[in-house]
Amino acid sequence: LLHRTSELLVARFAEGEFRDEATRAKAEYFELGGKVFDDDGDVFEARLASFLEWYVLERPLKAQGVVPARLWLSEWPADSDTARALAVLTTSHRSLFDVGAVTEHAVELEDLLGGARFSVTERRSTVGFEPGQIVEARLLWDGERVVFGKTFLFHPREARQEVLDLVDHGLSTALSSDDILFQLARLHLRWHRSRQISAVRIYGESRVAVPSETAL
Repeated sequence: LLHRTSELLVARFAEGEFRDEATRAKAEYFELGGKVFDDDGDVFEARLASFLEWYVLERPLKAQGVVPARLWLSEWPADSDTARALAVLTTSHRSLFDVGAVTEHAVELEDLLGGARFSVTERRSTVGFEPGQIVEARLLWDGERVVFGKTFLFHPREARQEVLDLVDHGLSTALSSDDILFQLARLHLRWHRSRQISAVRIYGESRVAVPSETAL
């Protein structure tokens, strides 16, 4: 239900009267996180999906001043399944996580930006999750358990210490979680395109910086 509602939400706010808004949001997102192209392969599809989640769940609409999910929530009866799903989506939590123990249908996570710990239920499969990985993900509380959203960004394992150093630097200089996440997303894209250069070098030569005004 959450995924179906998310898809309907995207369809509602990507077309019609919101088409121009979605176009502006897309330009903003890829300016902040790095522009992707068709020849980026799976990364292109993953980043496009991440953009759509960000647009409907995190970016306030310019005219209305609220995120699309919250605006649409106000249009549904409070006792409807769609309203309940939208309420879950509006309280979702995107962050950077350190993967701990992994079982067949659960993943233990530590929030590297907020400090909380989560036990996340994954009914599809936990294949691909390994202890020690660092991943950007979205978490949702479905009323019974914490579950994953649809999108993930796994940073290279060999650059684990460099990622942790970047996070520490960002937090120590009072940067926002978004600033840190977008900087890391840009580094991931650079690593993806420059596999002849080690991830340690790419992540190690960078420092999280506040985006310029032109990037915003």
